[in-house]
Amino acid sequence: MSELKRIPRARNFDEIKHFTLDRNTPPALKVELGESFVAETEDCFRGVLRDKPGRLYPRDMAPYSERVPACLNPLCGPVYVKGVEAGDVLVVTLEKIDNLLNGVTCTIPGAHHFAGLSGWEECDEMYTGVIEHNGGRGTWRYGEHCYTWELKPFLGTFATAPEWEVLSSLATSFGSALAGGGNLDCRDIREGTRVYLQSFNKGGLLYFGDMHASQGDGEVTGIANEVAGEVTLRCDVIKNKKLNNVRLETTESLISVYCYRPVEEAIKQALKDLVLWLEEDYGMSKREAYMLCSICPDFRINIYQVCSGLGRLMTTVGAEFPRKMLPG
Repeated sequence: MSELKRIPRARNFDEIKHFTLDRNTPPALKVELGESFVAETEDCFRGVLRDKPGRLYPRDMAPYSERVPACLNPLCGPVYVKGVEAGDVLVVTLEKIDNLLNGVTCTIPGAHHFAGLSGWEECDEMYTGVIEHNGGRGTWRYGEHCYTWELKPFLGTFATAPEWEVLSSLATSFGSALAGGGNLDCRDIREGTRVYLQSFNKGGLLYFGDMHASQGDGEVTGIANEVAGEVTLRCDVIKNKKLNNVRLETTESLISVYCYRPVEEAIKQALKDLVLWLEEDYGMSKREAYMLCSICPDFRINIYQVCSGLGRLMTTVGAEFPRKMLPG
């Protein structure tokens, strides 16, 4: 078996082009439909805090932290997929996520829900913490306390290049179109998941990165267990299909993803697309699917991201329907 094509880490984290979604950036890789390939991602801080945890954000990360918007979340890409055209759906399978380095987390002054409140001053101070990864578990030490948990890695940013705009990898959850993806911080973009994205350009032009080794619902401080690692992907296509939302298929569920504020509107739009998906692809009526979402105890509304103080980031939600309830 021939060695898989690879995007090395050294090629995707230190230039301004690595922090944008831009159709004019030369492809980092060209692949065939169904061809597996490997990418080495860097963490959202370019490895700076992980390698030297005495450093603090934003103080010690100029000029990256001084740009507007800040240069965070370096991306791999674009990956040009032969056979994909504008107006198609790019289907990306995450075959494997592995070889994680140690993770890092921090507090960023002003970038959290309680910034400026009396009694919360320590949460507004700069802090860096390294999370040790060993044997599939993370360990974080804070003072005399030690915490450990199972790692559940995923890719936080997943998108196709916009048709003509140039967008930051940080500033907004969605790109220029809802089904194009963006900085979603959705923990279900994980090993084994198929991600459905709208293609706006020849080749699809896939971007991805911002790997998290673990994250609690909401990523409430704005920073998760940020990590560098390797991901193996495979791309396929659905010709001439229009999506409303980013869609995910896991072994257990169908998930429609939407980003917006307020959260109630995001939930409404994710649910709307899920019902349409069940009608179009699985032969259910709108009323049947809508009612089943209300009465099935395994239907879920997932709140993936509720970050505050990071510009135009939107709340990311997912309406999740269990596969075991699909008809037939």
